Amino acid sequence: MSMKIMVCHDGSENAQKALDQAVELFKASRPEMILVSVVEGPADASMINEELFEQQKSERHDLLKRVAERLAGCCCEVDVVMANGDARKMLLEAVNQKKPDILVIGKRGGGVIKEMVLGSVSAYLIRHAKCPVMVFHT
Repeated sequence: MSMKIMVCHDGSENAQKALDQAVELFKASRPEMILVSVVEGPADASMINEELFEQQKSERHDLLKRVAERLAGCCCEVDVVMANGDARKMLLEAVNQKKPDILVIGKRGGGVIKEMVLGSVSAYLIRHAKCPVMVFHT
């Protein structure tokens, strides 16, 4: 049975770097990679926000498809999970459903103050996930 590695991917450069580092670390064991991404809902019920939300969902879906195809071609089996809602809660729900051996997430970058603390999603997952959480400081 292969190792199951869940990687949070929001389409950002930090998320891609975390994924690349995780692949490099674990590729020798030919793991099952589970890419999980959450698109937060529109801020309000206006037509403009709903259209932006739908566009963001479509773009994220396309991105994850490309990333999954690249991973499948180089080193591992790939599963993709997309969710809508609060990122912290939806990522934790994905962890509880898929039961990965490890969860990988990239820390949000920023200035000096931001370098001293984890992002709220990373910190939440470290406290609540029932598996080890690897945070890459990209």
